[in-house]
Amino acid sequence: MSEPTMHEPGDVVIQPASPTETDPVIQPASPAEPVVVAGASGGVGTSAVARLLDGRDAGVWRTDIPGPLIMPDVLVAGVSVQSMTRARRVLTLLSQLGGRPLLVVVRDGRGRVPADSRALITLVGPLVGDVVHLPYTRAWRTCTSPYGLTPPTGRALRRAVTRARDACALPPLALPERRRR
Repeated sequence: MSEPTMHEPGDVVIQPASPTETDPVIQPASPAEPVVVAGASGGVGTSAVARLLDGRDAGVWRTDIPGPLIMPDVLVAGVSVQSMTRARRVLTLLSQLGGRPLLVVVRDGRGRVPADSRALITLVGPLVGDVVHLPYTRAWRTCTSPYGLTPPTGRALRRAVTRARDACALPPLALPERRRR
C-alpha cells in the first residue's frame, strides 16, 4: 500500500466542492440564454418546438454522453405510448436532479390520444411545470427541416404555442394575421 504524498509549497490543491456550490453535473440555462428544448426521443418535433420557442435545440436528452448533463427547460415527446414511456423515464430522472421542465406533447395524427398515453401524461403531471399539447399539423408531416415550417395558422395550434411561450415567460410569437373567409 502506498503512503500518501505530501504537498509541496507550489502544488495546486483542488478542494472538494462545498454543499452550497452549484452541482457541476447539471447546467441550467440562465435567464439571458434561450430556452433549452430537448426531446424525449428522436423524431418527436424537438427542432420545430425549439424554433417556435426561439429556443436552443438540444436534441435527444441523453445520459450516456460524457460531460455535464443539460437541464432542459422544455421536454418534447410524441403522443405514442413508446415516446411517452421514454418521456416518463427522462422526467423521473430530471425530477431527481431538481428539474421540472415544460412538457410539450406533439400529436402525430388525427383522432384520440391512446388511453395508455393519456394515463402516462397524467402520471408525469407532478414531474413537470405544465403540459402543452401541440395539435397535429399536416404541413409539418412532410417538412424536412424546421426552418421550412409554416407559421402556425390553426386556432388550436396558435393557442398551444401561446401557452407554451407563456409557460417559458417568452413574449408572444409574431404570427401572420388569419385571413377571414
